[in-house]
Amino acid sequence: MANLLIDDRDQRFVLFEQLDVGKLSESKLYSDFDEEVYSMVLAEAQKLATKAMMPTNSISDSEGCVFKDGKVSVPECFHELWRLWNEGEWRRLDLSQDIGGQGMPMVIGMAANEYFEAGNLAFQTLAAMTRGAAQLIATHGNEAQKEKYVEKILSGQWTGTMVLTEADAGSDVGATKTVAELNEDGTYTITGTKTFITGGETGLTENIIHLALARIKGSPPGTKGLSLFLIPRIKINPDGSLGEPNDVKTIGIEKKLGIKGSPTCQITFGEEGNCRGELIGEVNKGMPIFFTMMNESRLIAARHGASVAASSYLHALNYSRERLQGSEIGSPPGASQAPIIKHPDIRRMLLQMKSYTEGVRALILYTSYCIDQERIIEDKAERQKWINRTAFLTPVAKAYGTDLSFQVTETAMQVYGGYGYMKDYPIEQFLRDEKVHSIFEGTNGIQALDLAGRKLLKESQDLYTGLLKDIEEFCNENMNHKTMSLYVKTLETARKALSEASGFITETGKKDFPLLALYATQYMELFGDVITGWLLLWQAVLAQKSLDRIISEKGIDEKNGLEKLFSENSDAAFYSGKLASARYFLSNVVSMATCKANVIMNADRAGLDISENCF
Repeated sequence: MANLLIDDRDQRFVLFEQLDVGKLSESKLYSDFDEEVYSMVLAEAQKLATKAMMPTNSISDSEGCVFKDGKVSVPECFHELWRLWNEGEWRRLDLSQDIGGQGMPMVIGMAANEYFEAGNLAFQTLAAMTRGAAQLIATHGNEAQKEKYVEKILSGQWTGTMVLTEADAGSDVGATKTVAELNEDGTYTITGTKTFITGGETGLTENIIHLALARIKGSPPGTKGLSLFLIPRIKINPDGSLGEPNDVKTIGIEKKLGIKGSPTCQITFGEEGNCRGELIGEVNKGMPIFFTMMNESRLIAARHGASVAASSYLHALNYSRERLQGSEIGSPPGASQAPIIKHPDIRRMLLQMKSYTEGVRALILYTSYCIDQERIIEDKAERQKWINRTAFLTPVAKAYGTDLSFQVTETAMQVYGGYGYMKDYPIEQFLRDEKVHSIFEGTNGIQALDLAGRKLLKESQDLYTGLLKDIEEFCNENMNHKTMSLYVKTLETARKALSEASGFITETGKKDFPLLALYATQYMELFGDVITGWLLLWQAVLAQKSLDRIISEKGIDEKNGLEKLFSENSDAAFYSGKLASARYFLSNVVSMATCKANVIMNADRAGLDISENCF
């Protein structure tokens, strides 16, 4: 049976050949692990996703969630998945050992979870959120809160949620109306309504711990006046046992386009005036604390999207090899039908999907690798470089990555043609599930504004001396590469275009911020094109070396024997495929960089000048 989950060979290439993650184990933090352990973990993740999660994906989509008599029920199959997930202790994989985690590198945790999300994204949204809640409490909670909540969340006995959004506020978190009033015992009475809460109630666990933003009476308006509160659904007695309900009620679940097995809830706090919450951290510091969870959540959102796209590509590839339609171009009259993979336009779409999925996977794993570097480097100046690099890459991975992932899934449906639009095949579910990733965890427009209006304006020098400098050095080293020199020159031209556009955006933002905001998305796209092109071309250089070694060892005549080699040697075929991915992406995407930069720098103001009555 064909692998329809993710391209595990490409994942291993990124981890062990491109990033060489085994070297992370030379650090004190990750010295307990090695490549063999990492490979074993990934193999077990693949096994669980293939055998347990993937078979439930369409079932949970069809069954969906049910809200009845004030209670939420998730698909029945999720109860068994929850048990298996907890038994495997997957939630602990890349969390610090100090808080009860296994302490593995984040890049390994990201890779393992790619399997789970490709297997059943709806289920995984619940598992991922719970992990983040435990990490936030462990990082910012007091000792009593850590003792009371963290282990029970990590074990899966309880779950945790992120509670930000309100119906009238949406992405404008500063417009939050939920109120907190201090009680004599140090707790707070919470009153308000929140919406779009993933896993606000599931029926999977005995208690749910909500991490909610609220404004203490008398605090300033906007985000500066928000504090973070820990609100259990069921109150907890001094001895740790569960007490009475905490006046937290689910009042409905959303009817959604996709991820139907994951309940998105509307919740009220304090309808009867009896909801108690505990302050986490300092008063009016809720937003900075929440970003402990949000920044990682944005990278996880990128991974969610990439996982669905990876599976969509493999399904389309498998279908294209089996679906017979039309004869191959150039065949004589009356020739038999050919698999559609023989048709040039299908091949174009397949190579586009392949290059996009490989590029986004590399972008996400490289960003995770940068976070691991932050953790292991002791020199403060060097560590700050990795922190700054992560700051630039995180919004790009989330926004650019999810935009490309949606394009992959959309293209996969196009490969299927009319059948892709039908429920007989899984692509229509994948497309429905995929779309949310450009919307939640901060819309992609907000991510673009974060990149251009915050990261670039404040830290532009770190871009020039960091990522752009690395790309320049890569291009200088490989300008005369035997097979990739043309594409290296394309990348160098694109790097210069991005550098010029970055300078323009920086100067524009100082005097005309609305114009910066108008072009933030185009800048995000240009930034993503260049960084992803670099990662794919870096891969191609490595792949060419490995392919040359195989050809030499086999004594192959490169002019006549390669096709036979690719049919017999999967590694040779893989490395040749990496070259094709890079060539496609550089030729069809990165080559447009100068034009995209010019669009930004020409700064046409039509989007700002047009009257609202003219739309």
